[in-house]
Amino acid sequence: MKKQSIAIIAVVAFVLAVAIGYALFTETLTVSGSATASGNFDVEFTSVGEITKVGYTDAESLDGANIAKISEDKNTLTVTVNRLDYPGAYVEIPVTITNKGSIPVKLKNIKETDLTASSRAIKVSYTGVAASEDVIEQNETQSMNIKVEWDPEVNQGSESVSFKIGLEYEQIQAS
Repeated sequence: MKKQSIAIIAVVAFVLAVAIGYALFTETLTVSGSATASGNFDVEFTSVGEITKVGYTDAESLDGANIAKISEDKNTLTVTVNRLDYPGAYVEIPVTITNKGSIPVKLKNIKETDLTASSRAIKVSYTGVAASEDVIEQNETQSMNIKVEWDPEVNQGSESVSFKIGLEYEQIQAS
């Protein structure tokens, strides 16, 4: 029994020695700090280019000024096409978009509102920045084209169409 007691005492002494040694060689390190991020998120419609009109003869909009208007806050473009003359007729509107903020952005969604066409005879399509995954850096401009067309497959009479376009952008995550 004496040998067993000595072995138990030796094991307990060893465990205590290891615990004391671990305690002597460990430290708690506390790190604290703060970070501040600032940036400006501001993407705007900056200009409407020369509008192409094929089969569109509305006398009030011959110069194109009434077809596409940028809102005062430059976040919305209002498009009004009063009458296309025949199936396949279209109006194409080139628009310039500028990232005036300090954060690189990418187009997330094109949001149409107030589309007043009563049938699907009118199609609206987008090319340019709208069809890409391109990043728009600070102070960079990109172009898109908006095409309002009387669907050549639909032979109903043309109607007027008026709608607003807003572009939803998202911030690019740093990698």
